[in-house]
Amino acid sequence: VAFIQVQEGCDNFCTYCVVPNTRGREVSRSIADIMNEAKHLNDLGVVEINLLGQNVDSFNGVDENGKPSTLGDLIAKVAKLPNIQRIRYTTSYPSKITNDMIELHKSEKKLMPLVYLPIQSGSNEILHKMNRKYTREKYLEIIEKLKTANPEIQISSDFIVGFPTETEEDFQQTLDMVKKVKFIQCYAFKYSPRPHTPAATMDGQIDNKVKAERLRLLQQELRKQQDAFNKSCVGKVMQVLFTD
Repeated sequence: VAFIQVQEGCDNFCTYCVVPNTRGREVSRSIADIMNEAKHLNDLGVVEINLLGQNVDSFNGVDENGKPSTLGDLIAKVAKLPNIQRIRYTTSYPSKITNDMIELHKSEKKLMPLVYLPIQSGSNEILHKMNRKYTREKYLEIIEKLKTANPEIQISSDFIVGFPTETEEDFQQTLDMVKKVKFIQCYAFKYSPRPHTPAATMDGQIDNKVKAERLRLLQQELRKQQDAFNKSCVGKVMQVLFTD
């Protein structure tokens, strides 16, 4: 397995995040530069490539003619390398996934059926305060499109509980989202202020005990779903890749 950094930086400015300040604005590598690295890895015998970016769906590197190219264009080129059998991409931003990228999950068999799609909260009110540029309804629409394109697709995500002003109702909307999507793997965290971010000075900071209890309940539900998925795999034959 090899990882190729194809895009760096972030233009989204979520109110809790320091990435735009530490990594800078979004910049993509050229297709030629990435493909030279991918071909070298292919020749070394690599069988899985993971394309990396802070917002990998925002990739817009230019091709050999100077024309902007999408993540889908890049994946299609990587998929032509003979030794590469598996392709992944990390991390996606929900509103940046295009219909062409979704359709690629139907047509490109080397593209692994796992999409890491951080949502952070199931509450539209909290998403707005986080400056996440989508709604819970839009997120569910994207999930439906992905699973229509490839019914085998599973979803991984990120959650933050206890964001400033998060009410019990907001948290219940997050639990409801978890039950609707049935994530098979997630990272879940208590909100913690980061210096020089808008959220750090927002009114309505949540008590740590409340955050800890919400995190416990969220992780409990996520574990249930992961266990259910694992049990659904019993008896199936799957192609897997062992790494060390």
